[in-house]
Order: sequence, then structure tokens, then C-alpha cells
Amino acid sequence: MFLDAEVDSWPEDLSADVCLVGSGVMSLALTHYLLDHSTARILLVEQGPLEDTEALSALPAERNTGDLVSAVDASRAQGFGGSSRRWGGQALPFFPQDLDDRPFLDLRGPWPLTLADLAPHYAQASNFLALDSIPFDTDLWRHPVLEQAFGKARALELNFSKWSPIAYLADRYRPIIAASARVTCVCNARVVAIGLNREGTMVEGLRVRRGNAQESRLRSKLVVLCGGGIENPRLLLASRQGDRQGIGNEHDLVGRYYQDHIGFYAARLEPMNWRLFEHLFAAFLKGDQKFLPKLQLSQATQKSQELLNVTGNLAIQESDRSPRQAARRLYRRLRGLPGDETSMVADGKLLLKAPVEAFKIGRSYLRRRLHLPRQATYFLMANAESEPMHDSRIMLDERLDAQGQPRVLVHWRCSDRSLMAMRAYVTGLQESLQSAGIAKVHPSTYLTASNLNWKERAYSLYHHMGATRMALSPRQGVVDPDGQVFGVANLYVAGTSVLPTGSASNPSFTALALTFRLGEHLRRRLAQG
Repeated sequence: MFLDAEVDSWPEDLSADVCLVGSGVMSLALTHYLLDHSTARILLVEQGPLEDTEALSALPAERNTGDLVSAVDASRAQGFGGSSRRWGGQALPFFPQDLDDRPFLDLRGPWPLTLADLAPHYAQASNFLALDSIPFDTDLWRHPVLEQAFGKARALELNFSKWSPIAYLADRYRPIIAASARVTCVCNARVVAIGLNREGTMVEGLRVRRGNAQESRLRSKLVVLCGGGIENPRLLLASRQGDRQGIGNEHDLVGRYYQDHIGFYAARLEPMNWRLFEHLFAAFLKGDQKFLPKLQLSQATQKSQELLNVTGNLAIQESDRSPRQAARRLYRRLRGLPGDETSMVADGKLLLKAPVEAFKIGRSYLRRRLHLPRQATYFLMANAESEPMHDSRIMLDERLDAQGQPRVLVHWRCSDRSLMAMRAYVTGLQESLQSAGIAKVHPSTYLTASNLNWKERAYSLYHHMGATRMALSPRQGVVDPDGQVFGVANLYVAGTSVLPTGSASNPSFTALALTFRLGEHLRRRLAQG
């Protein structure tokens, strides 16, 4: 069932077997798993509203003092469903090199898990997102020229991401929770502090503030923070008792090693062989799913040159009134997906005025590919890994928010290792695309000119990671391989904040795999009583 803390009376006996702080992607995944595999009473505590509106869902930008701005407006959402209100449901796993010990990075130890450890949980994450079962290493292109230009022994590899047909998770799980006798989701209720026992080894209760500034306490056998890559470390830092500098912070690691992905328009592409260019870059369609082609810095190149990971995909610059954009808006509206307010009639008229282009769009769709317009300008948008650094961190700000809680100060550091990787990536683009006669590559001058500051053109991709990193010991990180906060027996963290490194893949899919692994651990603990 759902409760609104601003309207409904607060139950005096509100407690649970498992309390999930937040109701976003990771929280819904754990709810999904525990409903199917346990008899636990589950409580979700969500600081935002049940209904989704832009005004109520938006979280304000935080103060940024680092090399790039990370926690910007629209980068996060509150309310039931969390950031699934804004994401596209793009899924791409990490790669072996991402989890390996990379001696050129100061990681305080490698990942405590291997890709083989994650494999069964990637399958669970795929089922949760209703992804097609086609393996991620499938050659969708099957073209001899592309086989020669890309590969594990080349500078760049070909891969693809999958886009979930149920990215807006609130719609799927709202009726399930509303009908469940075992799940309660309290909206407009914010956990402001975690209370530990005197020894600091167990969570005794959570302080919850409601919209009318009243505070209540709730109890749960197990507590999982699912608040996101910024809110998870903020809550641990803000939960101070006695002389403690937050929970799990005995070695001053909560908030540190913060990462985001670096977005960069790496090069403008000028098609040379249109058919081959279109075959390489046009997204594939299967049923109601999209597979987006990606060009990635190969694992061999990363290892031999000691480089961070970089991947990229085609970006199209064209008018909002183009036939392709009109068709895209019509498709989204017909499927009930969020979008702008352009009327269906207006978009229909745009297509009628361009019958040849409309025919090409339809023909591509019948061939199960998305149409690429020949008249557009094309760029390769790079998604670069940022180096995990000790002084890249989330801190508590001196400013307080409207509820009197400390705001967040984001100090995201980006080293020139990302620049080195992006330069190698652009070189790989030139070697693969130009040599194969696919496209001319015009690199960004901000990557090639030594007198220009590349960070002036870089931007955040809203992938907040690493600030409660997973490790084998409390001297290396904040949580253990099961997601348990070191030293606190019943407190866990789920989400992108536990990732020790960020790869160049969208992080939510790997965070989901770790969350399902955590779900299995919680099931075993609950069975023990």
C-alpha cells in the first residue's frame, strides 16, 4: 500500500523486516526480488511524491567546486520511481578490463568481485528490465568491412546497448505495491539520520521527517540505502553520533573516489560511404526494443597503453522540425512515453510535407533499423571514464536545505588520463572509419590543441558513482562485496555509489546486477531469523 506522510496519519507501529531508503530503480528491484523470494515485510521510504510532475520531481543543483559540474539541475529526480522518471533504461554491462586491477590507477585495491561473479545477476537485471535475451557480444552487423575495421585486436571494438521497454518503472510497480499486504511505500517522508546503538554496530532506528516538519522514528531488522549516487553518501555523512564523522567513515572514505562519466563531442563525422555509414550507426530494432551501436576503445588498447575506458555513439544534429524528429515524437506519444508538448497534428503535417523522407523513415522501420537522414550533421559523442581519485569527493555543505538538513558539496576531479584516453579514441576513429572508407573524422580541436582546456567542452552524463565504494576491507572502502557497511551489521548500500570504478558503460545495469546479488544475501539473512 501507499501512504502520504503529508496527508495520512503516521502509524505508531511502523516497522519492517527490510527498510529501503528511496523508491528508485534499486529499491524497486529489491522489492521485486524479496516479494518473490521471501515473506519479508518491506517498507520503502521516499522523500518525494507519488505522482510525477516536473515541478515536484526535480531536485535542485548542488554546489560544485571541482573540475566539472556534476550534480546539476535535472540530473536527479525524487518521488516514486526515483530517477527512472528521467532515464532511458539504457543497459550495457561492464567489461573484464573494468574490474581488473589496473596498476596505473590508485584504487586502494581491485574490485572485490569478478565479471564471472556478476554474470548470473546481469541475467536477473535483464529480466527485471524486460531486455531481449540476445547476448551482448552478438555481431549484429555481419559485414566483412566492419569485421576488418573493428575487433578485439584493433583500436576500437563494436558493441551495443539495449534499451528497456519498461524504463518508467513507476507505472509497472505502482499497482503491485498498492495491492500488496507486505509492502508499504511512504511518500513525502525523508530519512534525515540513521541511529546506531551505543557500540555503533547496529542500526536501531531511522529518523524520518515529514513535510510538516514533524519527526518520527521507524525500526527495521535490515536497512538498505537506495537513495542514489549522491544521497547515499550524504546520509551516511549526516548521521553523526558523538564524535563519529558519519557512519562507515572511520577511515575517511565516505564520499571519496566520487566519479561521473565525462561527455564529450569527440569528432564530427563526414560520411564517405553512406550505405556503410548507415549500416554501422543506425540503431537496430527488435520488437519494442532498441539496440544502439557503440564504438569502444578496445580492451587490448586500454591495457597496452594504460588507458581509461571510452565508448561512444552517433549524435545527430538536425532541426526539431525535421521529419525524423516529428516521427520520433509521434512514436513516443503513441506509446504513452514522456516528451514535449508538440501536437500530434502538427507532427503529422510535418511528415505529410516531406513524403519522400517519411517513406524512407517507414522503410527503415520495416527493415528493423532507425532512419538516419542524409542532410543532418553527425558527431561521435564520447562517454569517457573518469579516474577514481581520493580527493574527488562528496562533502556536506555549510548550507542547509528547506528542511534544515545539510546540502551537498560536489568536488568532482577529472584528471588528464581521461584526455589521454579520448585522444587515443579519436585516433582509433580515424584508423577505423577513414581507413575503411566509412567516414572522414574531424576531431574536436579541444582534444588536439595543447593551448585549449578540454574541460571547457566536457560535461557530466549524470552518472554519479563511487562515493560509498565496495572493497575487501574498511581501509579500502565503505561497503563489503555484499553491500554491507563495514562495522554495521544490518546496514547496506545499493546503487551506483558502491562501484569502485565506473567503466564507460551506463552504470545502472551493473548496479542492478549488484543489487540482485544483495537481494540474495538479504534473503539468506532473513531466513536465518
